[in-house]
Amino acid sequence: MNLSFALALWAAFDTRAAVIDFLITLGITIYLSRSTLLRISLENDWLYIGGAKIESKFIESIDVLDKSEISLLRTQNADPNAYLDLRFWVPRGIKINLNDSRDYTPYWLVSTNDGAKIKEALRK
Repeated sequence: MNLSFALALWAAFDTRAAVIDFLITLGITIYLSRSTLLRISLENDWLYIGGAKIESKFIESIDVLDKSEISLLRTQNADPNAYLDLRFWVPRGIKINLNDSRDYTPYWLVSTNDGAKIKEALRK
């Protein structure tokens, strides 16, 4: 994407404009990717994902999902009551199935490349 903008400017203007554009859009892309990182942590029996948290006693199970499985769950098999914290550039994820009679959220769907580590951490 950054290169295509630079190429368009190079064709319309000159090399200097293309290089400046490329560096600026590259900087913006790096900043946005760093500022939108999903933070996942487990502290004192609470699972924190982004701005959400849940006590681990309400977690029934965790399914580690590959690219095709998470794709289905965020499109045609999606539940409108589910909590989603997805990053389109992360191809894998986890489905955290919940068991809380007071909460209508059936599961959390979260993008992560470390699904097996998170599942293992929650077992302990």
